[in-house]
This record gives sequence, structure tokens and C-alpha cells, in this order.
Amino acid sequence: MSQSITSSEQFTNVDRPQPSLQASGQFQTQIDQQKALAKVISRIRASLDIDTIFKTTATEVRLLLKADRVAIFRFAPDSGWNDGAFVSEDVVPEFPSALAAKVHDHCFGDQFAVHYVQGRVQAVADIYDAGLSDCHIKILEAFQVRANLIVPLLKGDDLWGLFCIHQCSAPRQWQIPEIEFVKQVADHFCVALQQTEYIEKIQLQSALLVQVQAQEKSLIRQKALFKIANRIRQSLNFTTICQTTTEEVRQLLEVDRVTIYRFNPDWSGDILFESMGEGWTPLIGAFPSIEDTHLMKTQGGRYAHYETFAISDIYTSGHTDCHVALLEQFQAKAYAIAPIFQEQRLWGLLTAFQNSAPRPWENDEIQLLAQIGEQLGTALQQSAAMEQVQAQTEELDQMLQELQQSQMQLIQNEKMASLGELVAGIAHEINNPINFIYGNLDHINEHVQNVLSLMETYQQYYPDPIAEIQQKAEAIDIEFISKDTPKIIGSLKLGAERIRQIVLSLRNFSRLDESEFKAVAIHEGIDSTLLILGHRLQSAGNQRGIDVITNYGNIPLVECYPSQLNQVFMNLLTNAIDSIEAAINNGKFNTGNQIDRQPSRIWISTKITNQNQVEIRIRDNGMGIPENTKAKIFDHFFSNLENQNRTGLGLAITLQIITGKHQGTVKVNSTPDQGAEFIIYLPLKIKA
Repeated sequence: MSQSITSSEQFTNVDRPQPSLQASGQFQTQIDQQKALAKVISRIRASLDIDTIFKTTATEVRLLLKADRVAIFRFAPDSGWNDGAFVSEDVVPEFPSALAAKVHDHCFGDQFAVHYVQGRVQAVADIYDAGLSDCHIKILEAFQVRANLIVPLLKGDDLWGLFCIHQCSAPRQWQIPEIEFVKQVADHFCVALQQTEYIEKIQLQSALLVQVQAQEKSLIRQKALFKIANRIRQSLNFTTICQTTTEEVRQLLEVDRVTIYRFNPDWSGDILFESMGEGWTPLIGAFPSIEDTHLMKTQGGRYAHYETFAISDIYTSGHTDCHVALLEQFQAKAYAIAPIFQEQRLWGLLTAFQNSAPRPWENDEIQLLAQIGEQLGTALQQSAAMEQVQAQTEELDQMLQELQQSQMQLIQNEKMASLGELVAGIAHEINNPINFIYGNLDHINEHVQNVLSLMETYQQYYPDPIAEIQQKAEAIDIEFISKDTPKIIGSLKLGAERIRQIVLSLRNFSRLDESEFKAVAIHEGIDSTLLILGHRLQSAGNQRGIDVITNYGNIPLVECYPSQLNQVFMNLLTNAIDSIEAAINNGKFNTGNQIDRQPSRIWISTKITNQNQVEIRIRDNGMGIPENTKAKIFDHFFSNLENQNRTGLGLAITLQIITGKHQGTVKVNSTPDQGAEFIIYLPLKIKA
């Protein structure tokens, strides 16, 4: 029942699960989680109010996980993690709220906090089977908790609180995707905490500046920083964020150029974004990777330690000659630099250049540049996280689609296999009695001819039979019987021969004994398929049926998978019949009277091309294919005809069989309302 055991083994680090081809429901659940995660992130980013973020997160997670309670627990400052309270929750009506209660757990700091500080997760399927202490169980019982999932909320390196998912009604086995989802939500929640704290810090600084009547210019800059921070938060596209930031900072600091520089793995770097005033030469694309030997040797130098750096005059700063020469290429006279971190890694530099003259930098200007650098780092982190979520969602969508395609294709293949077995069984059952009938017709004909010959002999030697025989002969019309009996036997023989041909065609179509690769006569497969579809050809539209016109060339045996090739013929001919029936239903062939109306037809032709290939053309005069859907007809599940019984798999399977199995090609020509033509090219011999 429990996913955790006593002591430190109750906690675990959950690795991200790799997608696997399981039931489509699992993939749909993971897709829902990824979409919900993106929704939660979007709502978190849309608000600066921590209480709104609390409530939004709890509500969204509880609804998705179908938990009884989702709550956010915050530790009391300086309590040693033993005291705290629930600051927000979303709970089903059947269970009490936890907001009014204060929590004191004297053993929490010693037994659990050290694991949570390390970012580990506790997943308990049943509190009575998890090895928890009695005092801890008593606290959980007070909130009617039976199973819980706890993820730490870290603000920097400090354990700020806990993200709690409670199952009160019964034990619950927590699934790995659920745990991973909650961890991802918690990670973004922690980023929101840091951002909110940072925004509050900025607001507090602004308030202090107002209170002490700081210089108006500094106040304007702080407000501008707040504006930039908000604009950064409103976008998930890092390119947009960087372009906006460089332009805003250049105008805010009234400098000549602002750049964003990214380090490469070898600690060289490239200028990725810049905003410059009029009259200055662009730097992007003007230089190869910049190799600052000091930064490369020290792996970021002072900037790796979160330091900023400002030079008011490059000629009096003590720079080396090569460094001054590089700055002169940048047209710089003065500059200020702030680091950009992605989590704990130095990602790049935010630099403000003064080109027109030296510039003494003010402290608040340097601090503002550093704060914007921090915001860029946070934006970079969130942008990467969102791209990862989107990539995972797309990957899961693709995997789900592929799984559904595979399932439908397997079903279609099973249907064709079942049809082949049924056809083969029927052909076998019919073949035995019809062979008996056909084999005995010659004997019956011989016997009848002998009897008739005997009667003629009797009539020759006894031309005047007695009255009773004469009456009997006239009653049964012996002369008519003598002439009609051979005709009847001939008709029976013709019918039996037709049935034998039908049985042979059924066996050719099923080809259960020819599922492997071999050389066959493809015309037999086409004719067998036409025989199977005979009832549809005769009854299409309840009118005169569909005329099939064949023009077979002199085709040698073709190496192929016979049963699969028959499936292609079945798919294309069925598609042609469906198109003609749709045209009939739309009144295309109902012009004039029944005699003068346009006939519905299917043309089938074969020949050998100059490339030593077999060309098979199947054309109809049905509805045709609209231009805007012609490129989609071979997609899985796409159907050009409005028919609920169509799976949209026939042409997709046809393409796969011809191109994948037989190294051939399929082309389509179509004019709307004029019909469609499918052209198959098959090599006579498939290359190994």
C-alpha cells in the first residue's frame, strides 16, 4: 500500500519518466498534465499577487489530479521548521478546511526537513503503512489525511514551505507521472515566489525612494525597471524578451548601445542582441566569436561571482592594449556590464556602451543594470522550461497519434486477414460439391444420350406403339424432351464451370498460401477483387450499376506480396466505387432520361514502362478530389467522402504497401467533379 518507508527512505528523487508506447489513455493523461502545467504557468505569470498565485495553483492541481485537498503550507520564520500554517487550499466539500489550524510538529525539523531542503519528495500511499511516527500520524489524522504527496517549496536554498496533495477518502498509490507533474508545478511556483519577492523588493525600494525624496531620475529608473520586469514576464519567447530589454535599457540609461552577449562552451562568446542609436555601426555579424583570453582562462572572471563592472573611460582604466583595441572596434568610450545567470550557470553578459564620450556611471545605474540582468536570467529559465513543456506536449501528441494510427492499421490488417480466411473457407466448402457436380455432368450427359439413342432405335423398329405408350409420349412431349435435355445439361455444365471460376477467383484473392514474397500474375488479383466487389458494381446507386472497362497489357509475373497487393486493389477499387456512389447521390449521372444518362465507369489498364516497371491505372468518373485536399488523401484517418463508416486508412495503407513493401510509387490525378485516377508503378523485381 505504501510508496515510502521509514526514516530517510520515505523520500525520493523522481526522474522524469521516458514516454512508452502504452495505451492511448496514458498518453492522453500525460498530454492533459502538460497542458494543465502550461495553463498553471501562464496563470502564475499573469499575476503578481502571491495569494492569487496560491489559490490558482491549488485549484488547478486538485482538479487535474482529482485529489481531495491541495494545500500550500508555509513554515513560520525562525521556528526551526516545527511550526507553520496552511496559507491556501482547495478542498472538496466533504472534508474540513485546514486554513484555520496552526501546526506544530516538534520532530519535523529533525526527521524530515533535511530531506526537503535537498529537494526530495515524499509520496505516502497510506499513512498507517508508511512507518511514520505516532505524533506525525496524529497531525495527519487531524486533517483526515489517508494518503499524501509532499513536494518542498524552496526559495533559493531556504525551505519556504510544502506543496501538499491530500487524499482523505482512501489510500492512494501515487503514479510517477503525477509526482513528476506536481514537481514541475512546484518548480514554477518557487520561481514565482522568487519573482514575487523580487517585485515586492523593487516596490519597497521605490516606496523608500519616494519617502526619502530620492532624486527624480532614480525614481523614474525604478519605475522603468518595474515596467521592463513586467514586459519580460508577459512573454515566453526569449528573442522577444531580449530585443525588448536592449531597447528599453538603452532608452532608460540614455546610452549609445546595449548588447546581450552569450558565452560559448569554451568561454568565448557572441553578441546575440543589440540596440543602438543612429550613426553607430552594428556589432552583430561583424565579428566572429569574441575570444577574451581573461574570461576564457577564468571561466567568466568576476562575472561568475555575480559581480558587476563599470568603466567610465577605457583609456584611463588600465586595460591592456589588445583589450582597448577590441573596445575601439566596438566604438566604445565607456561601458557597464552585469552578468546573466541561467539558474547557477553564467549564461552571458548585459552591457551598456557609451560611445560618444567617457561617462561616470552612477551606482543606481549599475544596480539597475544588475537587476535587469537577474530578470533576464529568470526569463531565460522560464522560457527554457516552457519550451521543454511544449516539446514534451508535442512529442506526446505525436506518440499518441502514431499509436492510434498503428492500432487502426492493425485493425484494418486483421479485417483483411479475416476476410481472406472467410473467402478461402467458403471457396474450399464450395469447391468439393461443385467438383462432384461438374465431374458427373459428363456421365449424366452420356447416359441421357444413350437413353435418347435407345428411344430413337425403338421408334425406328416400332413406329406404331400401343395406345398407352402413344398417350404417355404425347403427354410428356417426348420430342421436346429429346431436344431440350441436352440444352439443360449444357446449361448446368456452363453454370458449374462459372462456379468453379468464382471459387478459383476467391482462392486467388485470399492467397492464404501466398502470404510470402513470390512472383504472381497481377491480373488474377485484379479480377479476383472485381469478383469480390461484384455486388457493389451491380447495385451502385440502385441504377444500371458501374461499368468496368479493362485494358490489360502483356505483363510478366511480378515479384510481390500477393495478399498485400490484393489489399491495394481492394482499397483503390472500393474508393472508386464510393466516389461514384457519392456522385450518383449528388445527381451527377441523372441527366435526361434513364437511357441517355451518363454511364458510371471504372477504367483499369496495365502496361510495362520504359523503366522496366509495371504501370497500373485505376480511373473513375466519380466526384473527384478537391485541390485543397489532394495533398492530404494519403494521411491516416483522412477521408474525402462524408461517410461515418470510413476509417480514412485505405489510401494510407495503400501508400505504405506500395512504397514501403514493394519499392514502388503512387500518383494521383484528379479534377473535381470529373473523377480521379490512381497510378501505381511497381518494379518487376524488388531490390534486396
